[in-house]
Amino acid sequence: MARRLAGFMIDCRSDNLAAASAFWSDALGLPILDPDEGGEGRYALLGKGPGGWHMEVQCVDHDSRLHLDIEADDIDVEAGRLEALGAKRIVNPRGRWWVMEAPTGHRFCVVRMRDESRTPAPPRQSSSGHRSALIAIVIDCRSALDTAIDFWSAALERAIVSRDQDGDGKYAELATSADEPFILLQRVDHDPRVHLDIETDDLAAETARLEKLGATRVGFCKRWWVLQAPTGHRFCVVQQQPSKSGIAQNHWG
Repeated sequence: MARRLAGFMIDCRSDNLAAASAFWSDALGLPILDPDEGGEGRYALLGKGPGGWHMEVQCVDHDSRLHLDIEADDIDVEAGRLEALGAKRIVNPRGRWWVMEAPTGHRFCVVRMRDESRTPAPPRQSSSGHRSALIAIVIDCRSALDTAIDFWSAALERAIVSRDQDGDGKYAELATSADEPFILLQRVDHDPRVHLDIETDDLAAETARLEKLGATRVGFCKRWWVLQAPTGHRFCVVQQQPSKSGIAQNHWG
């Protein structure tokens, strides 16, 4: 059976889809392909991200968060496979997809395989200024990483690159291709969530750019800034990573 990590949804506790999608479009350098997908005022489709990942902004009634989508050609069979790994089914809205909860506490969806191109959106270009790009999706786990990494490795069918990157039990990594964002697991003390990392060659300039879009600084941690989007999501701005040459950079004037 065919399955793959499709990408992620940016769930926004907001009734202003236009404002939410405008922020994330500008923050990630991705065009808004459909400002009102489905005509319900709930979904805005963004251009494909690195690795051809599918990305949408969604207005929801629960707290703002990110959730992963796993595409499968048989959502019931795939939901059964994930249950055997320790996930549980939450709801099957209109029979179109399964909302599930991982044993790590994260909600995610199993959706039908889309028949569409996975070509990433072209980066935004400027003749001067700094660069940035979506570089990682980080699964924050309020549990020991040795069990969390086993579930997510099997669920996403990704090999484990590292169970303990720095030797302190805080970071683990799953395999990704050269044109995909990193998939990292992080041991945290807060509730489970998923957050994005935006890399840049100028930390001060990129942080200031995002502030002008409406983000606020939460704090500086070691080598990166933690920001909060106007949609309520926490995300990080990190120093440029050298090992993802397949990800095109946005150039900001």
